[in-house]
Amino acid sequence: MKARILKVVLLGAVLAAGTIAFSSGAMASQDRMYRVTITNAMHGQPVAPSVIATHIAGFHLFQLGLAPEEGDPGYDHYWGLAAMAETGYPFYVLEHVLASPAVWEAKALPYPDRSPPVLLPSESISTMISASGNAKYLSSIAMIGATNDAVYAVMGVELPRGVGATVHAMAHAYDVGSEANDESPSTVGALGATDDNPVSGAGINENGEGFIHVHAGIHGVGGEGGLDPAMFDWRDPVVLVTVERVE
Repeated sequence: MKARILKVVLLGAVLAAGTIAFSSGAMASQDRMYRVTITNAMHGQPVAPSVIATHIAGFHLFQLGLAPEEGDPGYDHYWGLAAMAETGYPFYVLEHVLASPAVWEAKALPYPDRSPPVLLPSESISTMISASGNAKYLSSIAMIGATNDAVYAVMGVELPRGVGATVHAMAHAYDVGSEANDESPSTVGALGATDDNPVSGAGINENGEGFIHVHAGIHGVGGEGGLDPAMFDWRDPVVLVTVERVE
């Protein structure tokens, strides 16, 4: 899929306006509040807007392994995950997360007022999120920008218990398997690839590996003008997620 990262006018406008947050339960006085900070720990890669969620045990953003085929259970979610991995668009994943009864609150983070609104190397961004009852865990995911179909993810981080307590989680990079990693200017949005409808789903799960796996990084196979490993390659972990319990 030849897609530009976050080249969706509506997306840019919405994210510039602020965090998009939803709760699957009524906000109550007994809600626990947390400050979540996302830090880009890579040298040359941007990070697209993240989806974060608080949830109970047993919720997973995705399962490693074979991707579902069209018509199979879970395909709609995989389609949304592939759209995120190829374009940076977070709202299909957010929609799936919000549909789960295991989720207490979920949101797509706002990013700096730039186009595209990505988190550059060494930059951080914070937001507040709530949890209640048995929602004692947090997960987070976003596209790694200058790739074909990579995301970072942390899943099931246990939330800190006492006020002032902090936990740190280092995120790994995953290959969604929906697009071949040719690292070329014709397919990587950060190198100028375009698509008439970058969130249409065209090309998803057609020429990729077909399974979700740990990403192998950038190897410089894109030819002239392709991704240069000296700039865009990484070693895990790739993103730091910090969660602080606040009053």
